[in-house]
Amino acid sequence: MDILGIGASALVSAGQAARARANNIVNAETPGFKPQAPVFSQVVNGGGVALFTQQANQPVNLLTETLGLKTAALQYKAAANLVRRADEMHAQFLRAIA
Repeated sequence: MDILGIGASALVSAGQAARARANNIVNAETPGFKPQAPVFSQVVNGGGVALFTQQANQPVNLLTETLGLKTAALQYKAAANLVRRADEMHAQFLRAIA
């Protein structure tokens, strides 16, 4: 997987993490709700990042979820910067060989 693919997988994973955290926050007071904890994983073959969720064994902690949501937003921003920089590098390479 090239750098654009790695960045794209990081964008998707960060978005999924934000969605899971937001869902936990919204449903914190819902009776019987079981929060989901986002877990990032490296994609071994080809590179990149994947995300899966696992059921949390504790009730929703709004501070933890809010910090997790902020972290996901920062991860998304970092991945977007990676994709942008990779695009710039590809364009520069194409200009150099043209």
